[in-house]
Amino acid sequence: MPNNHRPNSTPNMLPPKATSTLAEDTQDEGPVEAPSGLQTSRWPAIIAAIVACVVLAALIAIGVLLFNNPLAAAVLRDIFIILLGIQTMIIGLLMVVAVVAIIYVALKMHSLVQFVENEIRPILQRADDVTRTVQSRATFISDAAVKPVIEVMSYTSAVKGIIKAFVRPRD
Repeated sequence: MPNNHRPNSTPNMLPPKATSTLAEDTQDEGPVEAPSGLQTSRWPAIIAAIVACVVLAALIAIGVLLFNNPLAAAVLRDIFIILLGIQTMIIGLLMVVAVVAIIYVALKMHSLVQFVENEIRPILQRADDVTRTVQSRATFISDAAVKPVIEVMSYTSAVKGIIKAFVRPRD
């Protein structure tokens, strides 16, 4: 049977303690490598930098072409002025629509407040009146009918207790 044990190893033996110093540990290690997660997170930044450089180069090239060709620059300027005018009109129309929508919502809120004032408040006042009426009647019945019956029953119970105490046979 072959021996599969490592030499000098015994079961239940603790590993040897490290005796190296911090200086020895740092000298033995090579360059520190970044974890793979950090390397993959650099790709979006690299792509963004490349796109920014391409866009900047394209803008510079267009600027040079327009500077060397003033007639094309004038036509392009006129086109952009027309586009800005159309954009301004669209924004103005959207602002008018937004103001109309805000006014509509404000009027609906006003009608809701009027509904609460005219319809809901009287219902709540009637419910409050009913609650007060029920409370006053319960208090009246308690004072006029239940309280005297309870007093009579308590006196009767007391008299029975006293009679039982005197009649009880003595041991």
